[in-house]
Amino acid sequence: MPGLSRVAMDSTEAMSIKYNTMVYELKQRGKHVLVMSLGEAYFDIPLFPMDELPQAEVHHYSHSRGLLALRRKLAQYFHAEYAVDFDPDEEVIITAGSKAAIHMTFMSILNPGDEVIYSEPAWVSYPEQIRLCYATPVGVRYQKSVYEFEEFITPKTKAIVINNPHNPSGQVLSRKELEHILDLARKHNLWVLSDEAYSDFVWGEEFISLARLDPNKEHAIVFNSMSKNYGISGWRVGYVIANKAVISNVLKVNQHLITCPATILQHYLARHFHQLLEITKPQIQAVLCKRKQVAAYMDQIGLSYLPGSSTFYLFASIAPSRLSSEEFCTRLLQDEYVSIVPGVGYGESCDAFVRISVGAASLEENQLGLRKIKELIEKTS
Repeated sequence: MPGLSRVAMDSTEAMSIKYNTMVYELKQRGKHVLVMSLGEAYFDIPLFPMDELPQAEVHHYSHSRGLLALRRKLAQYFHAEYAVDFDPDEEVIITAGSKAAIHMTFMSILNPGDEVIYSEPAWVSYPEQIRLCYATPVGVRYQKSVYEFEEFITPKTKAIVINNPHNPSGQVLSRKELEHILDLARKHNLWVLSDEAYSDFVWGEEFISLARLDPNKEHAIVFNSMSKNYGISGWRVGYVIANKAVISNVLKVNQHLITCPATILQHYLARHFHQLLEITKPQIQAVLCKRKQVAAYMDQIGLSYLPGSSTFYLFASIAPSRLSSEEFCTRLLQDEYVSIVPGVGYGESCDAFVRISVGAASLEENQLGLRKIKELIEKTS
């Protein structure tokens, strides 16, 4: 058999998807699984009539930048919600999910041998996407703050990746932290890729988009996701906002890999943009309220976690368990049918943690799952 790509062979499976695949397989065998691993919240969202959409257009290609009507809606939303302005004609591309947007941007800015800095715990796909672009991921241990990033910058550093609000801790970066990161970018001539897919999942804190602090987008590249913020993860609709030069490069990659996102979904989202926000915003608040209650229950039973208040995740410590995070999650799933995600998938420094998602289960179910986690920690300590 002919050889395979070494970089793909050496790539690892996305840890969160790996465990959710195990869940799907258990469910197919008739097992009831308490799912605390999914990277989405379950919203009650009506399906508006599809026959109202322009039937002559929905079955065909749309603009490779994305439907103009939807780009304009997003520009209006960012201006009103985040005080960010961008040109819908030249400074945004709608893609088939923000995951694709991030990878295509890495392809558009990185050369072989470049280094990209990110802090752990890091979303599982950052390091693998960087490697797939023949560049080098540089993970910063979770104990270090953004004010210590400079010690990891070398002549090969091309970019810094931030996730704000953060998956899996729920941390929201402050204006001071964002300004410091931009100062580093200006000093060392770097890109800053800001993954803001959970921008609507913030409660009691100010969310600041990086593009607000870099209005000309000289260093800032921003990603976001209608899939996450509208509770329609299966629809795979995301976007990237950047300056004209970056977007022009991403556009070429997008044209060769995807052509365009699904046209019918873009028309649907453009038509029902504000209606969907009216439906999902209150449900986001309810999820954030549930997260707060889950965090309080964790405090009550003695489960510690990294600081954060946004998103629907908590990154919980399993210390002093003797098990690795993958051994812990596998045993919890096989013995108790409770699904969570191993922390090692978010970085080598995070093997004593697990990611808990509260978006798909009720408060009572989440509390049951937390008790099972606590019991397993005690059994394996």
